[in-house]
Parts: sequence; C-alpha cells; structure tokens
Amino acid sequence: MGTFSRILGTGDKELQKKAEECLLKLSKALQSASAKMRVTAEVWIEGEHHKLDELEKEVIALEREADRVKEDLVENILSKHAFLPQQAQERHILSSHLDGIIDAAEDAVRMMAVGKGMKPPEEIEDIAKKSWICTDLLQDAVKYLFTDFKRSVEITRQVDLVREEARDLQYALLKKLFRESKYKPPAIHFYKSVSERVLEVAIRAELAGDYIRELAIKYS
Repeated sequence: MGTFSRILGTGDKELQKKAEECLLKLSKALQSASAKMRVTAEVWIEGEHHKLDELEKEVIALEREADRVKEDLVENILSKHAFLPQQAQERHILSSHLDGIIDAAEDAVRMMAVGKGMKPPEEIEDIAKKSWICTDLLQDAVKYLFTDFKRSVEITRQVDLVREEARDLQYALLKKLFRESKYKPPAIHFYKSVSERVLEVAIRAELAGDYIRELAIKYS
C-alpha cells in the first residue's frame, strides 16, 4: 500500500511539508486533550475537585491553539494552491475530523468541571480511559498515514474495537443509572450527559479512522 504523500501534484513542496506538519500537530493536540479528559474524570471521581478548574483552563488553551493550527493550514497553506483541489479538500476534511475530537474533549472536560463537588459514578472514568486509548491509537494512525498506509489502516481497526468497548461501558452505566440508581433524577441526567460527551471523543476518533481508511483505499 502507498502513503498519503505519494501523489502531491506540482504544488509548492515546502507548503506541502508544512501541511503535513500541521496535521501531525493536530493529532498530537487531540491526544493531549483526550489525556486531560481522562485525568479530569479521574480527579473528579476521586474528589480532587480543586484540580478541575486548572484542567479546564488547560484543555481550553489546547483547543484554541489547535484552532490556530487549523486556521494556518487552511488560510496559509491550502489556500495557496499547494495541492490539487481535491487533495486540498481531503486535508481540510481530515483536519476537521481531528479538530472535532479536540472540541469534544474540551466539551467533556468543561461539563465535568460544571459538576465540581458532585460524586460521579466510576464508570465515567472507565469510558474516559477507553476514549483516550482511541485517540492514542488514532495519533499513530495519522503518523503512519504519511509513511505506511497498511499500518495506518491496521491501527484504525483497533480504534473501532476500543470504541465498541467504550460504548458497551456507557450503556452499562445508563442501565445502572436508570434501573438501580442511588442518584436523584437531576444527577442521573447530568451523569448521562457527561458520559455521552466522554464517549463522543471515541466516536469522533472512529470517524476520523474511517476517513483515513477511505484515503488508503483511494491512494493504494
């Protein structure tokens, strides 16, 4: 199998290299944001609520820096005709997938910070761990996208499997909340909302992996 960099056309090679660097920066940022989400879930459940506000600030800063990277890619690289139109569009779509994961992680962290002082179910941390594993794998899939399609595709299939595990955990939590819950209705719905946001990180990672496989099929 080939690589995403195999067919580049006659555009500016230096800009093409910068585009690759931007996508790799976004992949690292999404993994960092997801890692902070995992830590946030852990400290929230352990009752270390004094750490929540700082983690919220950190993930917001990460998300805003990622937005700047994406804007740089779109406005200063893709718009300069560094690639053929279709190839520019593909990189734009991929960057949107990666940025969306960072947005989801930020959303999850901010919701947990809203719950400062509450005692959430431990399953939320379990879902956060699975979502983090999905993004950790996806970061590697993006890296290999530029060097080894076969390896990249193999990793995206691992993302699918871990996402399934994360969804199973979330449904187990929902059954616990709605069937045998010790929590009052407002707390039940709040924890449901948080768990959905945490799971969204894994879902978006899977969607990004699906798009990487689409690229692999196209350029192989």
